[in-house]
Amino acid sequence: MSIDRRTTNGRLRAALRRLQPGHAQRGFSLVEIMVAAAIALIGIVVIFQVLAVWEERKRTTSSGSDAQIAGTIAMYNLDRDIRQGGFGLGLSSYLGCTVQAYDTSRGTPGFTFNLYPVQIVDGASGAPDEIRILYGTSTTFSANQTFTTSTATAKKAAVRAGFNKGDLVIVAGNATGAAANCHLVEITGNTNADGLTLDHASGNYTNYLAQAVTARYNNPAGTGATYTNGGLHNLGPGNLTAGSVASQPRWNIWQLRTNNTLSWSDALHDSATWFDVAEGIVNLQGQYGVDANNDNMIDSTEWTITTPTDWTKVRAIRVGLLARSQQYDKLAVTATAPSWGGGAFTMTNLDGTTDTTPGDANDWRHYRYRVYEKVIPLRNLIWGTAP
Repeated sequence: MSIDRRTTNGRLRAALRRLQPGHAQRGFSLVEIMVAAAIALIGIVVIFQVLAVWEERKRTTSSGSDAQIAGTIAMYNLDRDIRQGGFGLGLSSYLGCTVQAYDTSRGTPGFTFNLYPVQIVDGASGAPDEIRILYGTSTTFSANQTFTTSTATAKKAAVRAGFNKGDLVIVAGNATGAAANCHLVEITGNTNADGLTLDHASGNYTNYLAQAVTARYNNPAGTGATYTNGGLHNLGPGNLTAGSVASQPRWNIWQLRTNNTLSWSDALHDSATWFDVAEGIVNLQGQYGVDANNDNMIDSTEWTITTPTDWTKVRAIRVGLLARSQQYDKLAVTATAPSWGGGAFTMTNLDGTTDTTPGDANDWRHYRYRVYEKVIPLRNLIWGTAP
């Protein structure tokens, strides 16, 4: 039998081509695909975990920064206001008396306030305190002048220079009658021929800025008390028309209001209007610094919340502010109550209820806090009085 060499050679070449690697099947096997998918999934999980940690730390940092900014702004404004406490009345020997006041713009015109440079109203059971600050704004430095004779609507001062029409003046002295020994009056006249008398009558007059106004702080019946002598403490212009640039005397009330906002109101002119200063402030505490032993320093035992009876010994006010971040942490990042110089703050749940440990978003322990504390000297008392 004959063999066709061409056919045989062709079959051999075809077989060799099938055995060559270049003609093997191309692509990934199922095992390779599953391994690649597993690696990709692991990478995605790692990336998302990194992003989650980064986002959590970013929120914690930003919320902590918000608390820091809020606390700084709150302390700066409160500090500046307290430093002015007592201006125009630091020399008074009647500090602490109850001032009888009258304001025709109020629904109930008669009201009272204490002749305190700074008054701390203690919050019950560690609740936030309220701080009241009284100061004048007179630029004439006629802070204190004595008077020797008086009527219900006029006082005859030893010197009336520096007292302008429109100024608010606290009359403090020895008085008889149904009223107390301190009154707030508005000067309506300083042109009496004797060169000494200051009028505080009701009705219309022209103030020192040549504005036609109606006496706002004078009771038509007068002071209701007969003063034999005393002092006139000039607080500065208090009855000005809208748009006047001159600053007015202040009796500012500082307190924590809705949504943990530190706010203040000028209770002497408009007690219904409140100005927000900083959010996220959850507690406000204050103490008087009283140099009881006259060693020209305030010892650690001389800080008190009790209202002083001898203001010549009061040197400073210590204030503590507690600011809280708004970011909830899964872990209890604040294990113990933050504290200041006056002791630990009394902590409550976020909704204001008594402290519990539920471990949820209402628990104060799952938030971060910043404490701001400052000792603020009462310079107007230090300069105005001596022990």
